Amino acid sequence: MKHMRILWVDDEIDLLKPFVLFLEEKDYKVTTCNNGSDAIELVVDNKYDLVILDEMMPGLDGLTTLMEIKRINSSLPIIMVTKNEEEGLMDKAIASQISDYLIKPINPNQIIMAIKKIFQADEIRANQIGEQYSKFVGQLNQRLFASPGWEEWSQIYRDLSYWELQIDQVNDEGLQQMHFLQKRDCNTEFTSFVEANYKKWLQSDDRPNLSFDVISQYVAPNFEANVPVYMIIIDCMRLDQYIAIQPYIQELFEEELSTYYSILPTATPFSRNSVFSGMLPIDIAKRFPDYWVTSSEMDNSRNRNEHQLLDEHIEDLGYKLDPASKYVKIFNMEEGNFVIRKIETWNKDKLVVLVYNFLDLLAHHRSKDQILQETIPHEEGLRAFTKHWFLHSSLYEALKLIAKQDAIVVITTDHGSIKVNRATQVIGDRDASITVRYKEGKNLSANDRHAIFVKKPAEYGLPSKSIVDNFIFAKDDYYFVYPNSYHQYQRQYNGTFQHGGVSMEEMILPVAVCRSKKK
Repeated sequence: MKHMRILWVDDEIDLLKPFVLFLEEKDYKVTTCNNGSDAIELVVDNKYDLVILDEMMPGLDGLTTLMEIKRINSSLPIIMVTKNEEEGLMDKAIASQISDYLIKPINPNQIIMAIKKIFQADEIRANQIGEQYSKFVGQLNQRLFASPGWEEWSQIYRDLSYWELQIDQVNDEGLQQMHFLQKRDCNTEFTSFVEANYKKWLQSDDRPNLSFDVISQYVAPNFEANVPVYMIIIDCMRLDQYIAIQPYIQELFEEELSTYYSILPTATPFSRNSVFSGMLPIDIAKRFPDYWVTSSEMDNSRNRNEHQLLDEHIEDLGYKLDPASKYVKIFNMEEGNFVIRKIETWNKDKLVVLVYNFLDLLAHHRSKDQILQETIPHEEGLRAFTKHWFLHSSLYEALKLIAKQDAIVVITTDHGSIKVNRATQVIGDRDASITVRYKEGKNLSANDRHAIFVKKPAEYGLPSKSIVDNFIFAKDDYYFVYPNSYHQYQRQYNGTFQHGGVSMEEMILPVAVCRSKKK
């Protein structure tokens, strides 16, 4: 880095003149002094980019000088030079926020490398990640060419999600754009795959676990362990959002992450009822007609009977829980704090279900709120916001308390969301549902390159009010707009996070089985 200003502090600075000249030849501007007191005054009166600081000096030693310099300018990078490799000493230095340290005797190349590591780390990391990502894309294209099945698609999306968090660490717009286009291409292939196979999955055992399998496959088997089982549903959580908070969950539990596929449409009234009931929506409507309302009513009313559906499902699986299951839905801080107060009293329960709605509410409010749109401008922002929320949430506090019990926790979601970027026209009657990623109604039509048209809802496990009712699901990152309000809806919804359609982000979902760590 040219013309960087360096302060070098060493009681034997005169002996280091060759090193100083070497740095000046590399276009660094070096100021020297031979004691800590002078160094502190220089930092007060001047602006430096870096301090190289000797650890063993008479008078103020290196650690004391370091702490004083950090008190004056906490962000100033400091390289500590020491003869002492004692672990405790370096722990103190690292705790005082040194950027790097060198062991004497040093050589010029060591100094240059330490400086580059501090000031060019992002560039070096971006170059390394760019090379690795290019290799990944080459391998990914081979995987796509081999016509992946549902297991491979789960792994592809998992790989893409982990890559997103790596790319978030470097500020490289080219790499971000490359990943965006790569994921869009994958979604195009994935939606074609789902269109070709979804109906078969509903008639076959050769399929991924779907929404109605979650309790039977991931929750109920843990009843035999005779410990409390907590099922936590974080509404509208994508796989990449879970990966953003995964390290904090792994600190508390032994965690095993899997994925399952949401049913269609990937919307709460359908997918979450399917999770709790263990059935497709058409079967819920037949067996429990009072629990399934028509689309002309508020969609949220379809989820009023989740606890009843859950208990029926558990009984169908052959379990009789004593005490009976507990179910709590958390919309706000007061309800979250209620859970925290109650957790210790639940340590003898068989099943406690907690549904956290924050992320779903966030997605809905962001589409209407200018401040949230600026706070979460893109998917990287969504992941960062999710992490920030989680670390300050009642959910995290609840998990800390659960971790102290001998318990099993299943953390999952009902559907994901996708940032929609492309509008596509839809034609339908005035009674069609108002959602933008799927439509339910009469005489619906849309561009078949942008949507999956379901003429016979029963083939997709969906109930219908009449023989002319049908569904359409948006593919990739498309969203539906009516021709007479095209520009109005485009302004309102473009760039928002939506769900209900067909994409990896909405369909391939995390389900983590977490066990308390052995003490």
